[in-house]
Amino acid sequence: MLSRRTLLLGAAAARPAFFHKGVNFTAEQPDRYASDAAVRLMLSLRDYGVNSVAFVPYGFTPRNQPVVRFDGSRVWERDDDLTRMAEIAHRNGLRVFLKPQLWVGGGWPGDLEFPREADREAWFRSYRPYLEHYSRLAAVIQADVFCVGCEFTKLSRNAAAWRSLIALARRNYAGPLTYAATQGVEFESVEFWDALDYIGLNNYYPLPDTLDVSASAAKVEAVQRRFGKPVIFPEAGFSSMENAHREPWAENSRRVSMEAQTRGYEAVCRAFFGKPWFHGVYWWKIGSNGAGGLQDRSHTPWRKPAMEVIRRYYSVARSAPSKRG
Repeated sequence: MLSRRTLLLGAAAARPAFFHKGVNFTAEQPDRYASDAAVRLMLSLRDYGVNSVAFVPYGFTPRNQPVVRFDGSRVWERDDDLTRMAEIAHRNGLRVFLKPQLWVGGGWPGDLEFPREADREAWFRSYRPYLEHYSRLAAVIQADVFCVGCEFTKLSRNAAAWRSLIALARRNYAGPLTYAATQGVEFESVEFWDALDYIGLNNYYPLPDTLDVSASAAKVEAVQRRFGKPVIFPEAGFSSMENAHREPWAENSRRVSMEAQTRGYEAVCRAFFGKPWFHGVYWWKIGSNGAGGLQDRSHTPWRKPAMEVIRRYYSVARSAPSKRG
């Protein structure tokens, strides 16, 4: 009888490399994952050249508490729903990127630090079963990519702890792994890219008013050259507000501007899609409830002109990564 590890390796070998023409597809009320409306919306993404969807199940960490909670009654992204969505995606020619993230009470994952070593070690111990759960789920649903963490700007300095977590994920899931780093200091200083298959950048680098991407692109390429691994963007995007390029991560009360979002998408695509080491992007985000439209200020490109930028670049992007990547 074949061992579980042998079966995992066989499943991984069956996953050909591909260029990630992706979007983050998040569970949003009232049409959460596996609802008929969510399925229809997911399949409609193929009309825009999308070939991969990132599913984003959330865990929870109270701010300043070394605890990770998941799989409780508050979870919107149930395992059975994720399993059904992945099955439907694969049956209809879409790849699946499983990308678990944390909600942090009163903040975001980059706020988590835990100066006391005992607290920091406790948090990593608590994160371990969370990663165990989702890496096992990644194997069950035959995910095409798995993300071991997202935007732990301060905690990612603990390279030894992350190498241990990466090893844990590999014992459960034999496909390609990435980590989603915050733009700037974190992305440029992560020490464990060599242990992963993709260098992962959540690309919200600010841009000058000229929308010249060359400075941030040079920073990305410097990391790529150092580690020799292909780069994907587990997230990238711009809100639909004036001057969105100055703080691409932000959503605030500035005036609606579809042009600002569209021009930001154009700038990023133009700068990176021709790079042989660049293997694709997952735009943030399209919700399962179909929220969006011309009066929406948020990051979603749905029912906005930015979707036409996606269609145009995805229609001409290579289907497989460059061998020089």
